[in-house]
Amino acid sequence: GPMKSLLVAFTMFTYARAFAFVTPKARSIGASLAPSYPANHRCSGAIHIGPMRSHGGDDVEGTTPRKSVTGILYDIADGDSVPTGSFPNVQLYTKEGCTLCDKVSDVLRTLREEQPHSLSAIDITDPDKTEMFDKYKWDIPVLHMDGKYWTKHRLDVDEAKDALIQARTGDFVEQDGEPNAAEMEKRMEERKTQ
Repeated sequence: GPMKSLLVAFTMFTYARAFAFVTPKARSIGASLAPSYPANHRCSGAIHIGPMRSHGGDDVEGTTPRKSVTGILYDIADGDSVPTGSFPNVQLYTKEGCTLCDKVSDVLRTLREEQPHSLSAIDITDPDKTEMFDKYKWDIPVLHMDGKYWTKHRLDVDEAKDALIQARTGDFVEQDGEPNAAEMEKRMEERKTQ
């Protein structure tokens, strides 16, 4: 019925927005399919998705250039009596506009005082991060703890607290399930040719 159609359209819209950084070919297709409408345009139930971008940082005609979000989101508070090196460093693999990444970062921020740690963002769409893009393009947010794979997609406060305690005491071990989109796509391609 109409509700199912609406749910399907919304789901497709959500996924298209989350993965709007696919390939150069898809980017050009996306750009050609994205008409611009006047501000007072009333759409007839269709969902219009803006132009897509590749991970190379190229400017798509009519859009602003991609902005890197790589950098330190927060560091250990100045004036702490314990040397910075003894605190965990969390790396958040992300890209501009990733709302799930914002949620994960908010969870970590709530534990900043109780479980001191630093949080760095690594933008997988940066030109020098193509290897990370190839691995993580369908799975951000992806988190690493002191350079070791930790988790992906979501994070709750208790999980974060446990992992930060483990990292601080030296008991954190790399977790299973690290995503690798490039390997998955390669296996799918091999299956097609068999």
